Order: sequence, then C-alpha cells, then structure tokens
Amino acid sequence: MPVFRFLIMVVFPALLAACAASSGNERIADLTQANLSTDIVKGKTTQAQVRQLYGDPIKTSFTDSGNETWEYEFSRLEAKAINYVPYVNLIQSGADGDKKTIVFLFDKNKIVQNYTLSVSKVEVTRGLVTR
Repeated sequence: MPVFRFLIMVVFPALLAACAASSGNERIADLTQANLSTDIVKGKTTQAQVRQLYGDPIKTSFTDSGNETWEYEFSRLEAKAINYVPYVNLIQSGADGDKKTIVFLFDKNKIVQNYTLSVSKVEVTRGLVTR
C-alpha cells in the first residue's frame, strides 16, 4: 500500500505537471492590462522602447496609411487527462490553454498610437475524432 500512495501522491502529479507546454514570447506570459498601461503611454512610447520591453515581434505589417503594426503572442497549454488513457487517446487527445496577444500600432514617426491586449481560450485536439 505505501508504494501505491507514493505513486498517487508524488509520481502522478509530477507526470501531469510535466505535461504543460508554452510557446511564444515569455516576456508577455504574465503581462496584464494594468502592467501594459504602466509600460506603454500612447503618443509617447517609441518603437525602440517597445522592442526593449518585449523583444522582437512575431509579426509585423503595415496599414493602408503607412502605419506599422507589431504583434506578440504567448500560449500556455496543458495536456488533457484523456491523453493518458491507453487506446482512448488514439481516438481523441489534445490540450487546453490560453493564448495572449498584444498588437501595437505605430505612426510614421515610430510612436505608439494604440495597442490592444487580448486573451483567448485555446483547444488543440488530435486523433480520429476532432472538433
């Protein structure tokens, strides 16, 4: 019985904890709207300051008027419990989590004109049955 308790209390939680995955820009992982509002001042913060705070963007683009946008992303996923059920995981498995995205809009002088922070739920499914 002590071996069974050890497995339940120590090994199983350790295996589940190891099944969390993240990708993207770690600098924005724990960023909140309040932190972002403190770091970024519309009409004052420069492109260079944004790069210093958050690093290189994952995506850049230009608007029709010539303004530049920078996008940053971070995702954190945790494996579903069904992934650990033999044979059932062949039919359906996956992960759930959150995705955080920040988009900055810069004017032609490379000054932040606007920004948005969004957090959305993410679900990844694999196997014979997917949604």
